[in-house]
Amino acid sequence: MPRAGSEFTGLTRIGIVVEDLGQQAIGCGLTRDGLEAAASKPFTDAGIKVARNADEDTYVHVTVMTSTLPNGMCISRYDWSIYAMTDATLSYQNRALLVQVLLAHKGGLTGSMPTVHSADVVRGMTDGLTQIAGIIRDANR
Repeated sequence: MPRAGSEFTGLTRIGIVVEDLGQQAIGCGLTRDGLEAAASKPFTDAGIKVARNADEDTYVHVTVMTSTLPNGMCISRYDWSIYAMTDATLSYQNRALLVQVLLAHKGGLTGSMPTVHSADVVRGMTDGLTQIAGIIRDANR
């Protein structure tokens, strides 16, 4: 039986892709560059090479959807997923196809005023990314 995290054995490089942000997210202080930097840090801290917006077989995909309330409060749903691209033969076919495999996913919801909202989103997002970066690091010891 494979040990926990064995799907990350051999992974030394990961891509980071942050989806474009909507106007409400930008109005609440979020920036694509800021999210890319925050998503990259746990991996670089764990000794994993990071490529932003690069064509990596394994990558972190980050999405943030933001709404604002009438009192100005910002509410954001953030998600990150780690995907790998690989060849696989489906049970009903005889040729390998390029497929996307979900290796990990986590999301959350946070609400705060615009002055602190970006920091709240980053904190929530990077908590999970720090955990998974540690799992990847440990899988490659």
